[in-house]
Amino acid sequence: MSNDRSLGKKILDLVGGEKNISGITHCATRLRMLLRDDSVANNNRDKIKNLDGVIDVAETGGQYQVIIGPAVANVYDDLVDGTNLNSDNSDVDDGPKSGNILSRLLDVVAGIFTPLLPLLAGSGVLRGVVLLLVQLKWLSNTSGTYHILTAASTAVFYFLPILLAITSAEKFKVNKYVSAAIMGSLIMPEITNIMGSHGNGVVTHFFGIPIVLMTYTSTVIPAILAIWCLSYLERWLKRVIPESLQLLFVPLISLFIMVPLTAGLFGPFGVYVGEGISNAINFLMNYNGWIAGALVGGAWNVFVIFGLQWAVNPVMIQNISRLGFDQIVPLTAAANFGMAGATLGTFFRTHDKKMKAYSMSALLSIFFAGITEPSIYGVGVRYKKPLIAAVAGGAVGGAFIGGMHVKAFAFVFGGLTTLPAFVGSTFVSYVIGLAICFAVALAITLVIGINEEADIKTKTDAVGNTKAVSDELIQQPLSGVVSDLATANDPAFASGAMGQGMVINPDDDTVYAPFDGTVTMLFNTHHAIGITSSKGAEVMIHIGIDTVKLNGKYFNALVKQGDIVKSGEALIKFDKDKIKGAGYDLSTFVIVTNTNAYKEVRLVAADSGNHGRNTLQVTL
Repeated sequence: MSNDRSLGKKILDLVGGEKNISGITHCATRLRMLLRDDSVANNNRDKIKNLDGVIDVAETGGQYQVIIGPAVANVYDDLVDGTNLNSDNSDVDDGPKSGNILSRLLDVVAGIFTPLLPLLAGSGVLRGVVLLLVQLKWLSNTSGTYHILTAASTAVFYFLPILLAITSAEKFKVNKYVSAAIMGSLIMPEITNIMGSHGNGVVTHFFGIPIVLMTYTSTVIPAILAIWCLSYLERWLKRVIPESLQLLFVPLISLFIMVPLTAGLFGPFGVYVGEGISNAINFLMNYNGWIAGALVGGAWNVFVIFGLQWAVNPVMIQNISRLGFDQIVPLTAAANFGMAGATLGTFFRTHDKKMKAYSMSALLSIFFAGITEPSIYGVGVRYKKPLIAAVAGGAVGGAFIGGMHVKAFAFVFGGLTTLPAFVGSTFVSYVIGLAICFAVALAITLVIGINEEADIKTKTDAVGNTKAVSDELIQQPLSGVVSDLATANDPAFASGAMGQGMVINPDDDTVYAPFDGTVTMLFNTHHAIGITSSKGAEVMIHIGIDTVKLNGKYFNALVKQGDIVKSGEALIKFDKDKIKGAGYDLSTFVIVTNTNAYKEVRLVAADSGNHGRNTLQVTL
């Protein structure tokens, strides 16, 4: 892979290329991929993490996530450029459906809302500026300037069903123009004129079928449900209508069926469900804002780690669209400023110049963009204690913000640049609450420290990700004659480029676990396996030279990737005689792939012996 390849293309290569990706999207900070074969990406995990511009790699509910930070949109565009991964005529869902129902639902929600987040944030800040100017008496709310700026800042919410129809169409792979027309028809004057001044619940008829009319401007759920249904209808129509007639009849029939169906079924259902969820959360916030604020403010950063924030984001958007304000957005900002305080505390406590620079960069990311992932992964997850401080700060400040019923008037990420979105009667309480979050987290981090001394005994990559390691003895995984790695017949292994270790000329046909640990990599040909010990050693056992060409023939894996194994547990059986008979060298390599984490990897037994004896020692 050429060094001058762009970041997106490097990631594409390392996860197995376009053909290995069955689905891809991105949120505000991370690439989210569904892979047909995880083994390629898992094998290259460290290479991906060590790329300049990559913060971390995570796997959640079947999703392979590469955490980039605020530049993720550019990396995503670069990755999909020149591929069919996000084109309208590609079928990215052909591959196996990975992940559980929750992870797939979150992936759908993220894919639908992510393209709108910049517009929602920009509109929200503009709306906040307008409100601020009115409160300062610098702008009259009866002037033409006020009405034009109000229209500019609130249009996104009025036409939200149409915008969601477009992004839903992109996610569900249907015609986006037909989708926009379906939801656009429901906010046409013809519909609103029928309702008159009566509001929701007016009954009209479509070919004698009663339809309950609703107000669809600013709604969220009806558009998603309608376009999801359209995706099935459109695919069916394309199967039954000759291709020469599809240009006319697919849109025609889609509009004829989906507009009344949405107005009569999906629309009212979506409106009532959306209002129900919104009312329930708002009831909890109003019933005891102190407790609700502490829970949300404290847990939000943990939600971000697992991507669960996408389940709540639509509720916040729905509140602002329907009510004109929301009380959850300020609590997410509380979590952001708790993380900011912990990050600044880390800046003061660390003695590592690189970490000082990294923590300051991550802090600015929160202040100016409301993006916390660089701090969460590079500081919180790395040192653990700052994450505890951030949770505590978010909980304490969040309790105050919730108890004071602080309102946000736009959906924004909490940072200094988005303060205008909170301008109103509770603005002062919001600022005080953020200061509490920041101060508490900062103070706790300064008091409890960051365990930097313990972090010295870790493997640390260029962006601050760590894996704990310690001194360890590694057992011989296969009976046979043990030799120094430099004597191996394979130059790639003998050179030590893949790590230090040993080579075994096997007397047996079974590979055993060399320690207690986890199977972190298993080649689909079963000729090689990766296992990580409970003490941090990462070992690859590679059976034979060029045996990958056998495509798994004569190899039988007794475990699967992700299994927890005990020392001496059988991992792989192979037919030694048939592999030799096929002309292959059975030299088996035992490589410590994280050699750089240790001061020394030493061979302590270089002779004939059975599996289970100590043969390698790794020392810090």
